Parts: sequence; C-alpha cells; structure tokens
Amino acid sequence: MDSKNDKERSFIELTDRYKEIIAKVCYLYTSPSVSFDDLYQETLINIWQGMESFRGEAKISTWIYRTAINTCITWLRRNSRHTKGSVPLESMIAEPADPQDTSLAEEYRQMYMMISRLDPLEKAVITLWLDEKPYDEIAAVTGLSRSNVAVKVHRIKDKLARLAGDSHL
Repeated sequence: MDSKNDKERSFIELTDRYKEIIAKVCYLYTSPSVSFDDLYQETLINIWQGMESFRGEAKISTWIYRTAINTCITWLRRNSRHTKGSVPLESMIAEPADPQDTSLAEEYRQMYMMISRLDPLEKAVITLWLDEKPYDEIAAVTGLSRSNVAVKVHRIKDKLARLAGDSHL
C-alpha cells in the first residue's frame, strides 16, 4: 500500500471526524474581509502539512484545535490591515428544539456576537472553555500555563458580562 494513499485516507478520516471543531474555530475568526472558506481551506492545508509531524504527545483533538486556532490567528496577523470589525456567528447556532422558543437561540446569538468582539486569544480560550475542555487542554492548545488559563477564563467571563451589560442587545 502506498504511503501517499495512507496519508490521504488518514487526512480524510481526520478532517471528517473533526470538521465541527475546525468549522467552529474558523467561524469564530471570520470577519467581513476574511471569509470562512479561506480560513477553513488554510486550516485544512496546515493540518495536511502537519500530519506527519504530529507526535501523539497530546490528544488529536487538542492538536486539531491548536492547528485551527493558530492558522486563524496567523491569517489575521498577516492580513490585519484588512480585518477590522467582526461578524456575528449566527450560523453556528442550532435552531431551538421548540420553534416557538426563540429565546435560547437569541441568547446564543448575543453570546457569539459578544465573543466575536474579543481578541483572538480570548476567543480561543473562551471557545475551548465553552466546549468544556479542561484547563490543561486549553493550556496545551493556546500555549498558556494552566494558571494563566484560569485567570484568563475569569477575566473573559467578566469582560463578556460587562459587554452584555453595556450592549443592551
């Protein structure tokens, strides 16, 4: 069996298994001048290029998160003069179970609008925290220390609470 075919098969399986994580991170960093498709494609390229260097020292999901977040942050830094403002992430929000109950969907929409106003590292930390990742895993993805993650989560939650109070959405 050809190693190129093995790599392609592994890549397809990996990206299919973690496509929701990749999409969530890419949506989070989407802006009027940075399309989801560009970020998603760039992330897939970086996953492809990095597959052979993955050593298994962290969980594969941690590596995927880290690759996606680093790709998006690098993209934004490289194109910073074009990335003013951000777009609400309504497309990430599932429809409420009861079509008559739009309050939950509205709360999620408001939360993601506020998250979209955070800086790139804050977005990464709070998204991982909302995905119920342990502090150790958030630290592994972001490169922060575990204690710094705890402090950042607390500060980001305070910042989001202030944004919610100030915005009157």
